[in-house]
Amino acid sequence: MPPSSISVRVPATSANLGPGFDCLGLALDVWATITLSTKASQGDHPLARMADNAARALFAAAELPPPAGYAATYEGSIPIARGLGASAVARAGGVLAANALAGDPFDREHLLFLAAELEGHADNVAPALFGSLQVVVRGRQKITRMGVSLPEGLKAVFLVPELTMPTQKSRKLLPQSLSRTDAVYNVSRAALLVAALGQGRFDLLDEAMKDRLHQPARAKLLPGMYSIFDAAKAAGAHCAYLSGGGSTICALCSDNERGIADAMLEAASSREVAAETLITTPTERGAEIVETN
Repeated sequence: MPPSSISVRVPATSANLGPGFDCLGLALDVWATITLSTKASQGDHPLARMADNAARALFAAAELPPPAGYAATYEGSIPIARGLGASAVARAGGVLAANALAGDPFDREHLLFLAAELEGHADNVAPALFGSLQVVVRGRQKITRMGVSLPEGLKAVFLVPELTMPTQKSRKLLPQSLSRTDAVYNVSRAALLVAALGQGRFDLLDEAMKDRLHQPARAKLLPGMYSIFDAAKAAGAHCAYLSGGGSTICALCSDNERGIADAMLEAASSREVAAETLITTPTERGAEIVETN
């Protein structure tokens, strides 16, 4: 008999990290729980519906009928449409729970591919499933990814505006092409960023986080974005960047987290951007099954 309930914990994520558009993502110690259960109705939560659709996609890929009576539920407080990977959390949790319910027909690498197909990109899904910093390369039939171990003592301070910036909306602002100079600018800094994080070179992060591909365009939707970056760094942050498609801004630091958060709030308030802050750390852990009944 299959279990009546499977619950999966999934970490929030922060993608792009400046120059790493659609190829870098970081898992955060902020969690949500996706449950597939015969004991509860799905309800109207949009992330529960995403998880349910992801679970059905898993059964279709396994050529199995969806088991009758199961519904997905979501518990957590990850903001939606703010650049913290909420939709990736739902889809990663849905495929992982459904895979367990189906008897584990797929390994986790294939779950990454399935969830990324639903998400449209893999930079949030990979850290949600595997934890840590993930570098992803998308091919036609597979996704290649590699995790990067993170240095000790790294903390993340997030400014989370009330303003929503749905990814599809903010992507419409992005340039269709880049000059060779701008392409080299981003590629070199993305490479430097991975190397700097891998070796704990915090002194290089500010230069490594610079970007010409997506942040300048998305700044049009978020007043004062660069002023908030500057305020975070003036308060002691190693770097600051737009998390995912926004509107959340992330500052990485080693100390003075509260002071950095207050400085970001003050800079946002000066531009009449209502926001709150979240202080956390990256996590090496990815999604995990926490309960089966």
